[in-house]
Amino acid sequence: MEAKQAVAYAKNFLEKVSSEAESEAEILVAHLLNVSRGSLKYTSKQIEEKDLEPLLNRRLKDEPLQYILGKWGFYKGEFLVGEGVLIPRQDTETLVETAVEFLKEKQNPRVIDLCSGSGCVAISIATDFPNAEVIACEKYEKAFSYLEKNISYNNTKNVKPLLLDITKETLEAADLIVSNPPYITKKDMETLQKEVLKEPETALYGGEDGLYFYRVIAEKWSPVLKKGGMLALEIGIGQEESVKELLKAAGLKNIGTKKDLCGVQRVVFGTAE
Repeated sequence: MEAKQAVAYAKNFLEKVSSEAESEAEILVAHLLNVSRGSLKYTSKQIEEKDLEPLLNRRLKDEPLQYILGKWGFYKGEFLVGEGVLIPRQDTETLVETAVEFLKEKQNPRVIDLCSGSGCVAISIATDFPNAEVIACEKYEKAFSYLEKNISYNNTKNVKPLLLDITKETLEAADLIVSNPPYITKKDMETLQKEVLKEPETALYGGEDGLYFYRVIAEKWSPVLKKGGMLALEIGIGQEESVKELLKAAGLKNIGTKKDLCGVQRVVFGTAE
């Protein structure tokens, strides 16, 4: 099949599971042909049904598109993903942007990324600040393996992966602590899309009210900040006031929020004095 025919064929399959069937069809066909999505209409490469069908069948079983591709773009880079690790999302770029803005005036900063997962946040910060020391903390083995792979894949030698349970251990003083912790409530877990449920529950579920890890981080990790250091946390929709109160109770000052591209309050931050 030509690329155009392959996209139409794939779209027909994907309409059963996706509201963005055409977009996903183009991405999968471009992936198989090893061309950019934008150049699909110009390529003369052919594709066989037998090569496309295994990927479509995986998607029909609600496997996330990103897992099928094995990698996904985030911020300025690309990250390896698969079963056992949270998929990088555009919302989380707001956390990176908050960190980048804060670090502009810092010399050789020490940064700690909690619940690092794929390492997309830690590696993105380290890429923008090659003189920074970035420590990426992850508890779970499967996710940690992707963290290690992505450090190598992105050649970020200034990122140190650390297998660590942030609820039990802390580290030495940092200029910046960032985290995209699990924050989905028990109620919301029951209504998640099937493909989201293919991602690790440990990266999604934040306790009954979704705030468990924010409490841990505010209590245990705020004291780790150097004077003038910042804690920045990604949050779920509607969690900003609760998280701001936790940071305030932990003694942080200059507490604020930052919106994502959709206008949702996506990051809460505060500084140590």
